[in-house]
Amino acid sequence: MQISSLGPAIRRYRKVAGLTQAELGEKTGFDPKTISRFETGTYTPSVEALFLLADVLGVKLKAFFADLEDEDEQRAYLFSVVYKATPKDLGKLIAAVDQALSKPSASK
Repeated sequence: MQISSLGPAIRRYRKVAGLTQAELGEKTGFDPKTISRFETGTYTPSVEALFLLADVLGVKLKAFFADLEDEDEQRAYLFSVVYKATPKDLGKLIAAVDQALSKPSASK
């Protein structure tokens, strides 16, 4: 993984946790603007900050560095999304998956 993927990974897991940048900032002690800068790659979080973010977001540190092109990492990420989904959101996920799987694949 390239370091440029770190910001999107932080954003992805923040959203999976159902937190806004302000809420994540409140839980970690960072200003919401700093969270935004982490997510856009303007700032690179320190190792200590990454440990804190991982703890608050309920992920292992390595999740920020996972290669989502890897099939096992994709499965792990999707499992975490499904596991944390509310019943309402789970229904939306099921509908989205059904719709996605019912479309003819362009690669076939």
